[in-house]
Amino acid sequence: MKKTVFFLLIVVASFVRVHAQGHKIKFEIKDLNDSVVYLARYFGDNKYIKDTIAVNGKEKFSIEGKEELPCGIYMIVREKRNAYFEFLVSDQKFTVKSDTSDFINKTSFVNSPSNTLLYEYFKFRGEKWKLLQDSTLSMDQKRTIHQEINDYQKKFINDHPENPMSIVFLIQEDVDMPDSLVQLKSGDADKVKYHYYLNHYWDKVDLQSSCLLRTPVFHGKLQRYFDNVVPQHFDSIPKYADILVEKTRGNEEVFKYVVNYLTFKWESGKSKRMCWDKVFYHMARTYYLSLPESQTPWVEEGQMAKIRTRVDDLQHCLCNEKAKHLQMTYKGQDYGPAGLDDTLLNRIDFYDLPQDYIVLWFWDSDCGHCKKQTPKLWDVYQKFKGEGKSLEVYAINIEQETKGYMNYLRDKKYDWINVQDTAHLTRFRDYYDIYSTPVAFVLDKERKIVGKRIDPDAIGDLLEQIYSEEVPVGEESQEPVVEEKEPEVQEQPKESSSRKGRQKVKKLKKK
Repeated sequence: MKKTVFFLLIVVASFVRVHAQGHKIKFEIKDLNDSVVYLARYFGDNKYIKDTIAVNGKEKFSIEGKEELPCGIYMIVREKRNAYFEFLVSDQKFTVKSDTSDFINKTSFVNSPSNTLLYEYFKFRGEKWKLLQDSTLSMDQKRTIHQEINDYQKKFINDHPENPMSIVFLIQEDVDMPDSLVQLKSGDADKVKYHYYLNHYWDKVDLQSSCLLRTPVFHGKLQRYFDNVVPQHFDSIPKYADILVEKTRGNEEVFKYVVNYLTFKWESGKSKRMCWDKVFYHMARTYYLSLPESQTPWVEEGQMAKIRTRVDDLQHCLCNEKAKHLQMTYKGQDYGPAGLDDTLLNRIDFYDLPQDYIVLWFWDSDCGHCKKQTPKLWDVYQKFKGEGKSLEVYAINIEQETKGYMNYLRDKKYDWINVQDTAHLTRFRDYYDIYSTPVAFVLDKERKIVGKRIDPDAIGDLLEQIYSEEVPVGEESQEPVVEEKEPEVQEQPKESSSRKGRQKVKKLKKK
């Protein structure tokens, strides 16, 4: 009987422990007269609304739930979204007392030591920032103040390593260069320092902590690494991407964020660059389409199908890889020699052309944009041919009819190589990802792709660069079209949450 009672006590105690989890944060905000406020949080490079709380002009309200809130920096945003104050979530049950007149100096916490420490730092930093506004201060005096802030952060990290703000401060810190490297003066000193910086950039960042994703500083550090520190070349990025991804294994959320960011970073928008789809191709094959099973189980099948299709589209037209040989086939058999037929039905293979550089130009004589761009390409072609450069244009007409195409050529008198595959027996659309026209690929002497999907002006610039870097016959040959450059490493800018307690929320998204 005693054993049964003892067992029941254990069960009840376990039940109480389980149901004691969750979160409950109480707020008492003086002079809060809003109808609603918003619970928001940082994630990556944005702020997202997590919940809308009806307060109806009351100064006291609370947020609670059965699940724990993920660690990070959260905020209560006022109804007009013109002011907010931040707080840490590591503790799950605490009280916040504040005042709309001064969210920094009049905020206190009950049962949340981590937030108490945070606001002590905010107040200290606020005092130092006020001093820095004095225009009469000398540079030495300003440096002293900045050093005091840095010393405070270092002491904070040392004294409170488990506080989420320590993660923030460590992300903000730059690489500590050994004295031996700082004093290095040899001819390759800059290169040695650069590689040390490159390889130790993440030393202080706890990539096993999900807290860092819900701060305003991690995304910036990640972006800076791949925009300003890693060699800016599409064949270099995958190497450093893989190294970083390996460091995140063990934390599913950080792994997911980093893999997703690096996979799609250069696929669209301002970051899209010629040839950088090769980074997407590597990431997609390595993590999304990996065998025997995907490493990205969070991706829905519909999205995975799109990724798989995109990888299939790109596999034959990646930069620094040899261009796909075009061979007509019919019913699984080669249909004559390789190449496409010109206007006299001569089979011409661009691999057999004697010129050093080839522009593959996929176009349509009835396409409005082609009619604007093709004459520009003709001007580029004539310019370099006139200079005696070894260049040819292999213009592939994609139409299924020949009459209009032939009439257009007679009218324009383009005497570069004009070919056509009306039956699509070479599958050029599949191999060169042709879903619109015109599309250009620039091939080098080895018929490797050195430029793709660029307009005639950009083709001219690329060829100008290529020819200017060529070594005259008889001199020692040198490498190549797009060289891997080591970026200049500059001091990492300090980023911080909430420079002011009351400020406009510029980017706040619903999530």
